[in-house]
Amino acid sequence: MRLNGIKILTAVVLVLGLSLLAIAASDTDTQTVTITLEEIATISASGDPATMTFTAPATPGDLPADVSDNSTTMAWTSNVASGNTRKITGQIDGLFTNINLFATITATGSNGTSAGETQFAAATTDYDFVTGITDENTSGETITFRASMTAMTEPFTDQTQIVTWTLTEDS
Repeated sequence: MRLNGIKILTAVVLVLGLSLLAIAASDTDTQTVTITLEEIATISASGDPATMTFTAPATPGDLPADVSDNSTTMAWTSNVASGNTRKITGQIDGLFTNINLFATITATGSNGTSAGETQFAAATTDYDFVTGITDENTSGETITFRASMTAMTEPFTDQTQIVTWTLTEDS
């Protein structure tokens, strides 16, 4: 009987040992993940500024005081190849009679460099407002418009011009 017990015990040990070997076996496989990131250049303005209205000057003989609006903001997303930059240009479709229009776009932190206040001196001409834009995504950068009278002119109501902002290569 003792021999049968040893045979049975040996068989049990062999079965358990082989099943443990089967459990310990493993396999691996690999995958290659490929990502493409295209160049991105998007820009948006939050809406139109409020109407800027000139009022009578405090002192007769003076021109009306400048009027301004900073109620709108700009956002942009940009990525560029190493060593390249982008800029934001602005262009107005027409000029106001005897009124100069200026604009400023803030560029906080590392979101490019603001050119400061820039005048739209000629229609359909691109003016630089922010330069040195690289790999950035920003929102909430303030757009400030300022209108300044250069001479008196006949009254008008709600005369408009269109300003077009462009995020483009900075050459």
